[in-house]
Amino acid sequence: MKTIATLLTSFMLILGVESTQAQSAPPVKISGKVVEAGDKPVEFATVTLLKAQDSSLVKGAIADINGQYEFEQIKQGKYLVAATYVSMTKAYSKPFEVKGNGPLNLAALTLAADTRSLKEVNVTGKKPFIEQRVDKMVVNVENSIVGAGGTAMEVLEKSPGISIDKDDNITLKGKNGVVIMIDGKLTNMSSQDVAQLLKSMPSSNIEQIELITNPSAKYDAAGNAGIINIKLKKNRTVGTNGSVTIGGAYGLTPKWSGALNLNHRNEKFNLYGSYNYNHRENRQNLGVYRSGMIGDNYTIYDQHNTSSWKSDYQGAKVGVDYFINKNHTIGIMADVARMPKERPANSITLIGDRESVDSTLRTKTVSNGNWKRYAYNINYKAILDTTGKELNVDLDYARNVDRNNIQIYSTMWDAIGKDYMRGDTIRNNQPNTIDIKTVKADYVHPLRNQAKLEAGFKLSFVETNSDVRYDSLRHSNWIYDTNRSNHFIYKENVNAAYINFHKQYKKLGLQLGLRGEQSNVKGNSVTRNQVTDTTYFNLFPSIFVSYNASKDHVLGISYSRRLQRPSYEDLNPFEYYLDKYTIAAGNPYLKPSYSNSIELTHTFKQFLTTSVGYTHTKDKITQIIEADKDPVTGDTTILRYKYLNVAKSDLVNLNVSFPFQITKWWNSFTYLSGYYNRFQTMADNRLVTVSGGGFMGRTQQTFTLPKGITTELSFFYMSPQIAEEGLFRMKPMYAMDFGVSKQVLKKKGSLKLNVNDVFNVQRFRGTFENAGRTTAVNSKWESRQVRLSFTYRFGNTNIKAARTRKTGLEDEQSRVKDGN
Repeated sequence: MKTIATLLTSFMLILGVESTQAQSAPPVKISGKVVEAGDKPVEFATVTLLKAQDSSLVKGAIADINGQYEFEQIKQGKYLVAATYVSMTKAYSKPFEVKGNGPLNLAALTLAADTRSLKEVNVTGKKPFIEQRVDKMVVNVENSIVGAGGTAMEVLEKSPGISIDKDDNITLKGKNGVVIMIDGKLTNMSSQDVAQLLKSMPSSNIEQIELITNPSAKYDAAGNAGIINIKLKKNRTVGTNGSVTIGGAYGLTPKWSGALNLNHRNEKFNLYGSYNYNHRENRQNLGVYRSGMIGDNYTIYDQHNTSSWKSDYQGAKVGVDYFINKNHTIGIMADVARMPKERPANSITLIGDRESVDSTLRTKTVSNGNWKRYAYNINYKAILDTTGKELNVDLDYARNVDRNNIQIYSTMWDAIGKDYMRGDTIRNNQPNTIDIKTVKADYVHPLRNQAKLEAGFKLSFVETNSDVRYDSLRHSNWIYDTNRSNHFIYKENVNAAYINFHKQYKKLGLQLGLRGEQSNVKGNSVTRNQVTDTTYFNLFPSIFVSYNASKDHVLGISYSRRLQRPSYEDLNPFEYYLDKYTIAAGNPYLKPSYSNSIELTHTFKQFLTTSVGYTHTKDKITQIIEADKDPVTGDTTILRYKYLNVAKSDLVNLNVSFPFQITKWWNSFTYLSGYYNRFQTMADNRLVTVSGGGFMGRTQQTFTLPKGITTELSFFYMSPQIAEEGLFRMKPMYAMDFGVSKQVLKKKGSLKLNVNDVFNVQRFRGTFENAGRTTAVNSKWESRQVRLSFTYRFGNTNIKAARTRKTGLEDEQSRVKDGN
């Protein structure tokens, strides 16, 4: 009812009633902006122009998506402006006088969250779990129960349009190549590295997840599928506050985590810091069944692999903002993390033909390592004048260090696994260092009549050094293996600039952008004396149009061109042996892939959102299974997982989302997505075409019960379809989650219990056929887990948030892997 009343009130205010006044001075235009903490625009806020003498209404307006509002034809007199929005406190400007001597631009009005005390009962405006905004979808993670006590990865998997495959590759609306950002900063890691980071990050540290399907030219051009921005919790006037969270979980192995967040703010400084610890243990069973003609013989390999993952992640962030004056701020931030890890595995491979097994391969892998990351940022923000001109500058440096040591013991036995035939032992040392330096500047220049111009540039310099060494055990002596070892050095410089133009008409919103990027790339395989040296320049246009057809219907169309650069490790030609017959390898000849995307959206009564999208990608990067030959023994039974540039791919998708309040105590959100994929690629020197449709749906039901208890039930289903990574024809996946929470300690604490995958049915199953050979994969991980978490908030809960910074490391860090 509150929302309906607000909409009706806003409608009446827009109609407005302007009292007749008899000034002789010409009327003027008054404009301004409505923001919340962190200078974030408040979209569609209700703004009223009042007489200063008695606060009587003169005119009403609704702010646009940038928080901008204006009143035209205002006559001479004394006024003040008020702004309101649902679940936020009302804000007033200082009284001012219109003298008819030109337009007035008022200082921004800042709204805060509305928290009131009524008869000792706190009533706090609560955001819905899912919000559909003009340019993105927002998932308010802190309002989810089933994600509590888990990890960032598990919460992300529950977000609308998100799916995660057996190898932890993240897709958005059926597209992979997603760029992951944290607090507006690119993680600068590859998909596998990001997956491990998100698996180690406690969900209690996350406030929101933003899903941006078609990013504007302001963002780096990388990421064919769009951007996922994970916003971490921040402390919110002068004082000190913080929160502490502890949690534990159990599936087949134990897990526990803890997090501490602190913030202190005064008139000149804002100090903030956080610490996170996460102990994770996971088990996975993987089955790979290969069959087909090898030479003149039909051969079957039936592999059963059991692996475990154990890690202890520690991450700390500390920063300070110094407010030079009200218009100028300088900040320094340091972000460090480390993660010791172990990943032992055992596999048994039965080898034979259609009739019988003739031998058994047993493989034991002992893997341990240590991943570290150091990132530093210096930033400056300036408000250049009262019109809203703004300059942001960032200087960044990051180093990622990953060291892995692996020993592989392979033994061949007879058909029943009793008599030993032969063996092979390999050890592998993989030190890898990645240095990233970036300089970035962004400028905002407001124009007349609700228009705005944005421009900026970015310079990035990346150097990776990977010296992978393999040794083979021969008669008690370790012999350097020149066929498998490789020292690879990669250097990359990207110079980019962009310009964006925004204009808001009465019903039409327009944004045009253009980004240019020049890339200089050099890859040097020192061991193999292979050097690739490339320079290329590209333009990336973007267009966004929104149209308010009526109070019930909002239409939108967007177009953007983007690219996906290969990760640094995928360019490295070194080989990783899963067992004697299964190899994963890099490809130094990978090229960037380019995509063109268009999307149409329709929103009905800010409730039902429907979108239709089409994406065409050239030279798409994906992992393909190929038959291979051992360069030493000539064995043709090798299976190689290798990243290749798919010739092209086409994707059409239809998405529908709708939140619905069934009763006062029952809220529902449902997301449905259907898509059709078609891929063409060259594998084993022949053209392979794979196509098919798919469907994914997720529904979440939230029940508010007496005595501060809330329960949540979530279910998702993914139909059979073509998996983008590996082009597997996968079978359906589904799971149900359940959670309950209760507020305690005078609502300063919250206790949450949840169960993921209640019926333990989530698994990946898929097949891939090529060159007369079929590969079937069956993967089952520790999906069912019971979690308990407790969070306690202390101190002044109204402290203004630390500034959210978008540093210059985003694109580069997203391409770093940790060697898992």
